[in-house]
Amino acid sequence: MSAALYMKRRGHDVTLAEKKDQLGGQFALAWKCPGKAEMKPGLEDLEKQVRNAGVTIMMRTAVDVDLVKKHNPDLLVWATGAVQNIPQIPGLEEQHVLTSLEYLEGEKEVRGPRILVIGAGRVGLEIAEKLGKEGYEVVATKRTDPIGSMMEMITKKLALMRIEKLPNVTLMPHTTVKKFNPGNVEIVQDGVEMSLEPFQTVILASGMLSAPGPDEGIKKVVPRLEIIGDANQVQDIFAAVHAGYELALKY
Repeated sequence: MSAALYMKRRGHDVTLAEKKDQLGGQFALAWKCPGKAEMKPGLEDLEKQVRNAGVTIMMRTAVDVDLVKKHNPDLLVWATGAVQNIPQIPGLEEQHVLTSLEYLEGEKEVRGPRILVIGAGRVGLEIAEKLGKEGYEVVATKRTDPIGSMMEMITKKLALMRIEKLPNVTLMPHTTVKKFNPGNVEIVQDGVEMSLEPFQTVILASGMLSAPGPDEGIKKVVPRLEIIGDANQVQDIFAAVHAGYELALKY
């Protein structure tokens, strides 16, 4: 949206294609996490600016080579965001698994009472807190880096203070999930092998990867291609918005 807005303001004819039925990507999900409700007005304001600027918007539209040929753009901006990193853990495929995005989008059922969150960085910590407040018994593991990595210091401290008040949420730093068995989950914490009781839901918050870029067919039919935001390098919402602005300055 940022690229579309600023490119339009610079006088270009801009069409924005969105695969889903809501604009904003992960920005549209972030405000659902604890302590982030104030982000929703920002998202709504950005969408309003894009619409008022006169950007042509196509919802529920996947971009393929036929669509690109039809519109014949001088420039294709690929800003498809990030996808969940899926860890290779024996037995994971037999669990009821949700990615962090699926959970925040409400695309799949959350089964309780016990939920394992793999990854306790910014997103994993926010999800663990949200689930804890909803009454689930939550265990969140972090293999490397500190709990709540990538979070601003004050934001992290406030989140940890809130979680400390939730006796049904357990944070396990320096913990690797090794294997899912029918009767338990094998883990290693600080080099010590242990096992946990089974979980009814496993939520993956183990980092994000840039979404796949355009295929070769699309690359062959566009004179100019720019890959920006998380699709180029996974960072945060503010970096993604700034990337759209920086791109517009080039054109």
